[in-house]
Parts: sequence; C-alpha cells; structure tokens
Amino acid sequence: MAISRALITGISGFAGRHLARALQRRDIHVRGFTLAAGGDPEFAAITSYGDITDADSVAAAMRTHPPDVVFHLAALAATGGAWQQRRKVFEVNALGTGACMEAVAAAAPGARVVLVSSGLVYGDVAAADQPVTEDHALAPAGPYAVSKACAELLATEFSRSHDIDLVTVRPFNFTGPGQGPGFVSADFSRQIARIEAGLAAPQIGVGNLTAERDFTDVRDFAQGLVAAALRGDRGGTYNLCSGEGTPIQRVLDFLLEASTVAIEVHPDPDRMRPADVPRFTGDNRRAAEALGWQPRIPLRQTLEETLDWWRARVRPESSGDA
Repeated sequence: MAISRALITGISGFAGRHLARALQRRDIHVRGFTLAAGGDPEFAAITSYGDITDADSVAAAMRTHPPDVVFHLAALAATGGAWQQRRKVFEVNALGTGACMEAVAAAAPGARVVLVSSGLVYGDVAAADQPVTEDHALAPAGPYAVSKACAELLATEFSRSHDIDLVTVRPFNFTGPGQGPGFVSADFSRQIARIEAGLAAPQIGVGNLTAERDFTDVRDFAQGLVAAALRGDRGGTYNLCSGEGTPIQRVLDFLLEASTVAIEVHPDPDRMRPADVPRFTGDNRRAAEALGWQPRIPLRQTLEETLDWWRARVRPESSGDA
C-alpha cells in the first residue's frame, strides 16, 4: 500500500511523536489529533485538537487533510493507574476507538486504519504457551487490558459493517527516550537522574523486580506501525515485540551500571500492582514474515538513551531554571 498522507490520533503521546518523525523521514504528510493544545510544540502546527470520544471532532480533522492511513494511538496508557480510573479508561480506549472508526466511515472511508491494541489482551498466559502468538485467545486481566480488547472488538465489527480496511497491532512493552513517568524504565531513569543531579537522596524505590517483560525500543515500534500500514493484510493482527523476556531486575541493573553515583535499592509497596503477570513474552514471527519487521535496537542502548533523556530533562530543575 502506498502512503502519502497520514493522520495520527494521540500524536502528542510518547509513541505518537516517534511515529510522526518516522513518517516524516519517509516524506509522508503527517497530521495529528490530540486532546488539548499546550503539549509538544514540535507538532503543534500540524495538529487538530478535540476529544477522541467525539466522532464529529475526529471527522473534522480528517476532512481538513484526508488521510490514506489513520494510526489510532489515542489512549490512556498507564496500566497501573487504570485501576483508579476504570470508567475513564474504558471511555477513552474502547469508546474512543468506536468514535474513531465512525469518523473514518464518515470522512475517510477509503483510508486504512492501523489500530494500536496491546499484548495485554492475551491475559495471564501459561509459561508453556509463551511466547504467545496472535492466535491465542483473548483473556484480558485488568481495566486497561479489558478496554483494549473491547477496542479491538468494536473496531473489527465496525470494519466489517462499514467495509473499512483495518490492521491491528499488539505491542508488548515498548520504551525509550521521551517516555514519561508511570512506566518502569522511565521511572527508574527519572529517579536515577534526579539522584545524580542532587535532587533526591541516593535511594531508588522499586516494585516487583522478578517479573519478566518483552521490551522493544519505541523507535522500532514506530517502524513496526509503518510496516503494518504499508504491508499488513487487511484484517490482519500482528504482535510487535522482541520475543524475549527480560526480568525487571535486569533493567534496573543496566541503569544502575550506567549511573554516575552509588544508589541503594528499596522496595516500595506503592509501586506494586493489584495484579501482575509473572512472565509475559510475545511471538513476533508473523510480523517478521508478513511485514518484514523486527526490532533492531539493543535494550541496553535503549535504557542508556532513556537515562540520558531524563538527565537532560532534570538538569534545568537542578540549576533552578525549571
């Protein structure tokens, strides 16, 4: 599929910004849609603002610059915080997806939709069944995962009833420079950067370090989204993941090795989640074979660059310029 114009819902988010840059490097005309002005100024001139649950607002953005492909990333993504805002998570993630599909049917019926779901829709998969493939039954655990599973069902039904070209991707844990608090790599990096800058005591609070997760660099993830738009099968679903499990302890060890100061590690009960899958890895062979995609950036590089990003972020705070 050829792409010359793309619309990204949630362009101001972590993955949305990286995706926009990846598309622009391919000379694809990018437009964005996000909730409110005042975010990253890099894309302000190409972004429309509105509520993703308002189909009319989304359709208006599409009519201004009709897209060949819509990347639907807009979501509430903090999986831990989802327990405290179940209703809002469902409204944004599930009903917002329905509104996006309505907007496509009304304003860009010929566009392909790349729906960003989550590997968490598979639920707590037995170790014997991992790495988990796209054919595994959906058994989401927790409000965020349930909202993403519902989003998939809504989008699939809408695509059938309105003849919309839909491709679904299920990312696992993607991380990297620019990721905000609320995610393990970013949280560790932020704490370490603040300690190095003299803004916090040399102690880092941690949650469950035994859990294993499947990490991918956000820049590789963005390339996976582009590949899904260009080469994905209509109605296809693709895991975007590394295929390898990494203990959270190893993530912490990598970052502590990169730190310039000695830091003590302390368990923090507030960082424990009500439900936490012990091990979770995905099978990326379908994406490799059908999309020609595989992650290329080593995890250690990702973590070092994430830490450097947070060092630059806290530097003005340490000098009193924040």
